[in-house]
Amino acid sequence: MTSEYSYLNLDLENKLRGYLFGTACADALGRPVEHLTLELIKEKYGEQGILEVPPDSPWTDDTQLMLVLARGLLEGAELKLPGLMDKIAESLVLWLDEPDLGAGATTRGAALKLRDGIHWSSSGLRSKTCGSLMRAGILGFIFRNDPEKLIDAASLSGRITHTHPAADAASVAGAYAVKLALDGVAPEDMFLPLLKATEGISDEFTEALKGSYELAHSNLGDEEALKKIGQGWYADETFALSYFCILRYPDDYKKAVQTAVNITGDSDSVASVAGGIIGARFGIEAVPVSWIEALNERGLLEEMVAPLIKKYLEVSENKHQIS
Repeated sequence: MTSEYSYLNLDLENKLRGYLFGTACADALGRPVEHLTLELIKEKYGEQGILEVPPDSPWTDDTQLMLVLARGLLEGAELKLPGLMDKIAESLVLWLDEPDLGAGATTRGAALKLRDGIHWSSSGLRSKTCGSLMRAGILGFIFRNDPEKLIDAASLSGRITHTHPAADAASVAGAYAVKLALDGVAPEDMFLPLLKATEGISDEFTEALKGSYELAHSNLGDEEALKKIGQGWYADETFALSYFCILRYPDDYKKAVQTAVNITGDSDSVASVAGGIIGARFGIEAVPVSWIEALNERGLLEEMVAPLIKKYLEVSENKHQIS
């Protein structure tokens, strides 16, 4: 670290890197199997499915859009919510010029509306796909010490693209789970806080969250239980699948992520959400070194660490002064 950042809390840096690389490595592991059935995954990779990140792996739109949101936060996390949403909307418009890494029609359609001059309060589409959830975790880092703003920012920024209540609740849960992980809360103990944070937003999401918790504590095997939850194309299912995996393997990043990708469904999104939460809880040491080294653009993640920590400290200090 440079002398400019010598005062930073090393544990905070460790956990931020755990979140960033935990998300990206899980995303990269799921990328090759996203559109395959579990049967085809096993046929191609063996009975246990895909287990290792291939060399020179790219990530998908999940990590790309998390970084897009992060750039918006760097521009205006200290602002009141309307000003922050302006910055996030600008970041989404700029993203349209980046390579297409598989973004869904909802996110791209909303970004195109923003580029055409439609205000961010009207740009979202009534979709419950998982595009807003998969980018939301970074909000849990920046607003870790301001839970009220965290929840409001997760909801409002999510609705820039996805306005369905199930997607709204999932975005809040995705961000809040990262905050809880940074606070050292085990997945088992996240259940009630997540229910409270998302209370009243979406009955669909609440039922999915409860179902995930119950299945994780059942006698069903992983494969059978995951099939009951769904395939993860919809945000409530995506978070429920991710939460199941970290409940089953709360202390094992690698096993949780391997379980998350070997499904019939949105493998990379389910895994990236789960991987980001566990990475935030345990830090960069939880993520296999070989997986990190396999990322072909890992330097982009490293470049974000110092600016994000600086912004976190600014936001936390601003909150402290207001309080």
